[in-house]
Amino acid sequence: MKKILILAITLFSFNAVNAQSSVIKANPLGLAVGVANAGYEFSVGEKNSLTISGIYYNVSSINGIGAGAEYRWYFGEENLKGWHAGPSAGFFSLKDGANNKATVFNIGAEGGHQWIFSNNFVVDVFGGLGIVTGGKSLAGLNSTALAIGVSLGYAW
Repeated sequence: MKKILILAITLFSFNAVNAQSSVIKANPLGLAVGVANAGYEFSVGEKNSLTISGIYYNVSSINGIGAGAEYRWYFGEENLKGWHAGPSAGFFSLKDGANNKATVFNIGAEGGHQWIFSNNFVVDVFGGLGIVTGGKSLAGLNSTALAIGVSLGYAW
């Protein structure tokens, strides 16, 4: 009986250590085009998560900061792992070289695949399509936007 109890505790502990419910990650590819973003993803259900992110934008003569949120449905056996899709939304406070300012909103959808390796290293490959609006005083910001990226991070 004692051996069965020790085995059960060991198996439970192993499962608890490997069950991640949070991920912190950043998209290093965005830096190549002037966009830096980092996010915190956390479980909100058995196969659902919410990501809250902060964004720094510096493209051409337009720069500023923003925040976003994404809800994800995971289609695999585990939350935070495998194929995912869901809606996203965000806003930016931007200005250009001529000191024109605008608050810009985006709404869209993303999909992708996220891996969590045994050392809790995370790779998230994603793509999405969205609508950007509100930047009438900043040329070119009322449009459709295509997003692709690879985020790297850590899960616990």
